[in-house]
Amino acid sequence: MGCFYFNRAWLDFRGRTLQQEFGNGWAEGVHCDDLDRCVQHYIGCFERRVAFAMSYRLQHHTGEYRWILDRGAPHYTVGGDFLGFFGGCAELSADPSVSRFSPLRDALQQMKDFAERVAAVERHALRQQTGGAELLKAKASRLQADHLSRENAAAQIRKLATDMMAYDRIANGACLR
Repeated sequence: MGCFYFNRAWLDFRGRTLQQEFGNGWAEGVHCDDLDRCVQHYIGCFERRVAFAMSYRLQHHTGEYRWILDRGAPHYTVGGDFLGFFGGCAELSADPSVSRFSPLRDALQQMKDFAERVAAVERHALRQQTGGAELLKAKASRLQADHLSRENAAAQIRKLATDMMAYDRIANGACLR
């Protein structure tokens, strides 16, 4: 359940190294009043393999605590093996005129692009593995289910990135209709 990757925006926000945030090191920055709720929610979703969304206060490199929106979704191999969660965070601002999302826009777009590439690779792999061989018909059904699971994970990641970019537009004063 430990985290193994944090993008540059996270590390800059926290003012810490990847090694410091690795595993459960990131939780050292969660406000003590939010930590138990945050960790219990994450563990529960992780154990059930369901997407999560939560907000909590996270310590900024300046020492002040800022509200964070954290979302993630389960990720699987083609064979259906659970790999862990893929997700992202965005800083929530009490003042909608102040956008703190700008440094995250590129990271969110990269997440969305990555999810789309994963889906494309999975579609290609499925076509390659089920390409007309009669002996693979039984396996094709399982591969199709695996593919749908990966497509679902990719869709959840795309939705995460899209939602976070929409929140940025709201935080910048744009009105969504």
